[in-house]
Amino acid sequence: MIRRLALLLGIVLTAAAASADDVERVLIYGASGRIGQHIVDEALARGYGVTGVTRDPARLADRADRIDVVAGDILDREQTAELVAGHDAIIVSIGGTPRDEDPANYIAALSASSLIDVLAPLGDDGPRLVFVGNLFTLIYEDGKTLLELGRVPESHEYYAMFHGHQIALDRFRESRGVNWTVASPPNGLRLEGRTEQIRWGGDELLRDADGTPSGISREDFAYAIFEELENGRYLRARFNVAR
Repeated sequence: MIRRLALLLGIVLTAAAASADDVERVLIYGASGRIGQHIVDEALARGYGVTGVTRDPARLADRADRIDVVAGDILDREQTAELVAGHDAIIVSIGGTPRDEDPANYIAALSASSLIDVLAPLGDDGPRLVFVGNLFTLIYEDGKTLLELGRVPESHEYYAMFHGHQIALDRFRESRGVNWTVASPPNGLRLEGRTEQIRWGGDELLRDADGTPSGISREDFAYAIFEELENGRYLRARFNVAR
């Protein structure tokens, strides 16, 4: 009887270990941010193993029992390469105030270069990357983006931020061997709640029936990111999504 119980227990433990090994792992940069926290929650709800990277681990204290928390810098290529190993996907949702007036020095542009340097040598064997982009790089009207239409002049407070996101997108498009996707919210994240009722678009800004730019919630945006990770509709492309 004891031998049978021990044998059964061994089978259960072996199955549990195999199950743990089969769990897909996702590396989330900006995990403590306004979007990043919802991305973490969506990952956990779907059963992913999560490594959350943040500059301030204390901001993830309420999730520390469910995810691996790492204090990290995406511009540290050596650390990024170490973190990428063992993960099936990477999601990057980082931002902040521009450090100066040069868009090439904005964190989005710099982090795109860092990620390309780390991931390109891995080729098709590398993890999927979803990089959160920006509204101003979407085609807005007359086949042009808001940047191309001159809606963000150099005198604008966030000129470097918006143009920095365009540099990031251009760098991904020019890259080779990186399994990237850029996800752009269409017109801010002003709605609330998780509905799973979303519409998909490519480079052109999604609009409501009356022609106004569409919106989405942070929860549904996070939902869309994982739908893309799991279905791969926009591999090496950009999408925007709206409710």
